[in-house]
Amino acid sequence: MVKGSLFIKSLRDMRKSKVQFISIFIMATLAVFIMTGLDSIWFTVEKHADAMYRSANMSDLWVTVPNPSEQMVWGISKLDGVKLAEKRFTADADTVLPGSPTLHVYALDGRSTLDQPELQEGKFSKSGGAVLDSLFAKAHNLKTGDFISIKLNGRWLRLQIDGLALSGEHVFAVKNSASLAPDHSEYGFIIINTDALKSVYGQKIYNQISVKTLPGSDVAQLVQKVGAVVGNNLIGITLQKDNGSVSSVNSRIQQFRTLSVVFPILFLLVTALITQSTMVRMIENQRSQIGILKALGYSRRSILWHYTSYGVMVGVLGSVSGLLTGPNIFGRIMVRQLNLTLNSYSLKINYLHFIFVLLLILMCTGGVSFLACRKLLSDAPAFLLRDKPPKSGQHIFLESISSVWEKMKFSSKLIARNMVKNKGRLIMSTIGVMGCTGVIISALTVRSTLSGISDYTYGTTFTFNQKIVLDTSKVNPTYLKNLELDGITQQIEETAVQVIFPDGSYKMELTNITTKESPLIYLQDIDGNPVSIPENGVLMTRKLCKEKGLKKGDIIQIKIKDKGYAAVPIAEIAYIASGQGIYMTDTYWESLGETFKPSALLVRWNGEPDQKFLDRDIVSDSATRESMQDGLSSSLGVVNLAVLFLIVLGSSLAFVVLYNTGMLNYAERVRDLATFRVLGFHHREIQYLVLIENYFSVLLGMLSGIPVGRFISWLIASTIDERLDLLGNIKFMDVLTAGIMTAFFAWIVNKIIARKMKEIDIFEALKSVE
Repeated sequence: MVKGSLFIKSLRDMRKSKVQFISIFIMATLAVFIMTGLDSIWFTVEKHADAMYRSANMSDLWVTVPNPSEQMVWGISKLDGVKLAEKRFTADADTVLPGSPTLHVYALDGRSTLDQPELQEGKFSKSGGAVLDSLFAKAHNLKTGDFISIKLNGRWLRLQIDGLALSGEHVFAVKNSASLAPDHSEYGFIIINTDALKSVYGQKIYNQISVKTLPGSDVAQLVQKVGAVVGNNLIGITLQKDNGSVSSVNSRIQQFRTLSVVFPILFLLVTALITQSTMVRMIENQRSQIGILKALGYSRRSILWHYTSYGVMVGVLGSVSGLLTGPNIFGRIMVRQLNLTLNSYSLKINYLHFIFVLLLILMCTGGVSFLACRKLLSDAPAFLLRDKPPKSGQHIFLESISSVWEKMKFSSKLIARNMVKNKGRLIMSTIGVMGCTGVIISALTVRSTLSGISDYTYGTTFTFNQKIVLDTSKVNPTYLKNLELDGITQQIEETAVQVIFPDGSYKMELTNITTKESPLIYLQDIDGNPVSIPENGVLMTRKLCKEKGLKKGDIIQIKIKDKGYAAVPIAEIAYIASGQGIYMTDTYWESLGETFKPSALLVRWNGEPDQKFLDRDIVSDSATRESMQDGLSSSLGVVNLAVLFLIVLGSSLAFVVLYNTGMLNYAERVRDLATFRVLGFHHREIQYLVLIENYFSVLLGMLSGIPVGRFISWLIASTIDERLDLLGNIKFMDVLTAGIMTAFFAWIVNKIIARKMKEIDIFEALKSVE
């Protein structure tokens, strides 16, 4: 009976203070919505990608070496930390399908157990036939039982499609450097048996050793030992995390992991602070009710739970609402936009993080309610039934400056005194606005930064009209120079080179070799000053130097084909927004003992592109600067979409915070406002006394939100993706936009409060507690 009466009372109290409870519910929902929504994106991708890697028994590293011997494989397999080593063959192959798409060929032995396809249909025959990329097959209307022809070593190989599959190495795979996003109609994979290579090469041929390591093994040391076993024949060692597809997937995961940590923390902090102050005020407003319950003989435990349940109910409801909506709205939309080929797109929710956030919200709702009620219960019922004694008046700092104080209007003095008297309320309002403004500024900054990457990359750094990918077996620098195309040209070789960094780490690093005269690649330092590719040494991008702790003058070692490592100095450092790596001139490359083999030709045509040249067999592929710019924008579009969500949700939180604090301030001052009315103040004068204080807290919050937004945008820019060098500098327009949005919300809230002030019942507001 007692519990039923208290429950009915709690419902009545919630209905009476529904504005405050609804605002707390919305804030909790938004905080959990953001956290679980962003969390579900990277968590889903990580779980499904890891499942594909395990299903394929993917290697931990691949050793690229021409014609590896059995002795090499045996030597690697006997190293400490190695579980298994196998040989395989990989290469790109042309097809006769419409559009001349490319297939990446993987040739495995009949006994191979590493890097297996994940079959969707059919089987993988160990004796013959082939397993085709299921999405490539779908794009070309191929099915099991059909035949497909591929060109290897200048010869055509006709294969029957025995199965359709997915591959852990092709979750995010692009055709070449002219492609920035997967196109399953242009590029896919095919897995065959090494016996099929006999008709093309005259024998079984291999060019890679796949290595599976034991759990807990030191991969860095293992790479050094593998290099020693292979010797000078080594071309490079690629770790699983540096594989093109795996690296792209990890970048997507990192992007949303960063967003899911930074933004929810801000949302939660704002929610926690505002909820805490709201619950404390609401409980203190119930002091007479607590006194009555205590006088009626209700136990201390019953009263504590009664008021604690207010916060618990609204906290749990808000958190569950956020959990149900965040992943299902945010997650389901965004995961599909990532352009990843996963074996499943079912959402995975990180319940551990949700439980942590739920407990935090309950601490800010139920926990604060518990402490506030417990504090009041220490007083006697008779004391609780009386109004809370008003704060004693005190002089404020401005009063000591008589030259300023005496010139202030009476209304301005009242505002100043009231703000100092209720500085806790002012601080909470300011912090709430500061957090929301910081969220909006940082989100706007990240969005404008990401939007500007493609323009900077293909507007400032690369100034070609068209990038033409070449068949390296059919061209050489002299041949390309003598083409006399109608335009400005620049030859470039894009390759991956094994690098040993000063810290002892090994990595296959993207390396660009080009001519000393670089008319179509304009490099700059971080301050915008032009930087030339050095004649003696290499140029390294700023982000790569920062990650490896390198500076100008440091020495790195580069693997030279059929030789050992050559020590080269970092002579220059340049800022490149997208695509990190190493640049060097063709003459310096050749001085190291290598041969310059252009893999692409950059062209700025004087008029229309030379179609006759583009149709020649030396051209493997081509892309315009506009298409590459669109591709980069598209690849970043999903992050931009997520940031747009954050701007909308940050704005919503800002409105709720302003409305909540504004209405609470109004509720606390109803008696003061009624007193002003009785004293003869005009309605416009009373509005001025109250609303100016709200605007002041908004102004303070907006100004303090600028450095908060700057810090957050810098933090996101520096951690969101290792391939992107983002500066995170806030722009005036972003600050102005955030300020206008916040001021607009404050104006709406003040309009609502002004309307309520007209409806004040003077007699009801001035009645004493009976």
